[in-house]
Amino acid sequence: MIRLGQATISLERREAFRDGQPLRVGGRAFEILSVLMQADGRIVSKDELITQVWPNTIVEENNLQVQISSLRKLLGEKQLIQTVPRRGYRLLKEREPPLPSFHPMVPGPLAPQDQEAIDPDSVPVFIVDDEASVRTALSRLLRAEGIAHRIFASAEELLGADLGIGPACLLLDISLPEATGLELQSTLGQRGHPWPVIFMTGFGTIPMSVQAMKAGAVEFLTKPFNDDQLLDILRTTRQRAATAFVQWQRIQSARQRAVLLTPREREVLPLIVAGLSNKHIANRLGTSEITAKVHRKHIMEKMQTRSLVSLVSLYGLISAEPAPAMQGSS
Repeated sequence: MIRLGQATISLERREAFRDGQPLRVGGRAFEILSVLMQADGRIVSKDELITQVWPNTIVEENNLQVQISSLRKLLGEKQLIQTVPRRGYRLLKEREPPLPSFHPMVPGPLAPQDQEAIDPDSVPVFIVDDEASVRTALSRLLRAEGIAHRIFASAEELLGADLGIGPACLLLDISLPEATGLELQSTLGQRGHPWPVIFMTGFGTIPMSVQAMKAGAVEFLTKPFNDDQLLDILRTTRQRAATAFVQWQRIQSARQRAVLLTPREREVLPLIVAGLSNKHIANRLGTSEITAKVHRKHIMEKMQTRSLVSLVSLYGLISAEPAPAMQGSS
């Protein structure tokens, strides 16, 4: 996920959010945004945009203008996409850095593949429960164990807090008064917070526990529960959160690089990964061998790799789904 203007964008997933709410954006608009981002501040002509976004199609210039207008509304800042008279458009380079902000201990979203593991003891626990007595008891227990934590009385309170996106785990009441625990978990996922969840309830049922586990819960506890049991679960969950977060970062890094690929390069990438030669790729796509070679060169540069083995590894990350890694073991 990256921040552009007032919106948070995931080009590879074709998703956009503002204030945590999903926005409706057409596929063409996403393609235009991808081309402008790839240009890295360079002016992109109208003809180039039309060729990239509507290949082999006759398109009126008015269609491009409509898509640019929708992008400006999406970003919430009209000046972010600049119109250069008689030359084209460009995305201003002074845009905000990738969001959300990462935990200080964790390298940024383009961290190397061999980044160091995160200390599980540094992973905080976020407690969300509408009962003050429960929050107090859990806070007292974790404080006695030296476990970093924060407490929240509602889903809304947690969503309004500045939490960053470092590794963390949630101790979450499933039956909150307004937004439920399951709804909170879903919203956090949309915002880019891949945190494992331990659900709590005072009146658990089998269907409810099944729903929670399907949603990715690590554990489902019925109150009151044993302190030692909870601490054991938190110990393994924090370890899982630390390990899975590193993998999640690697996936985001690979996907951010892949965003820079053109639609044609995204067609070529799996063919390279499959081991096809430039000649075979050219035959498959109906183009020249030289063109296939140029595509290969650009893909290697944009994916920031020099070897086929590394490219195959990155492609595996692009194709991976990060969410299951944050869940409990099977």
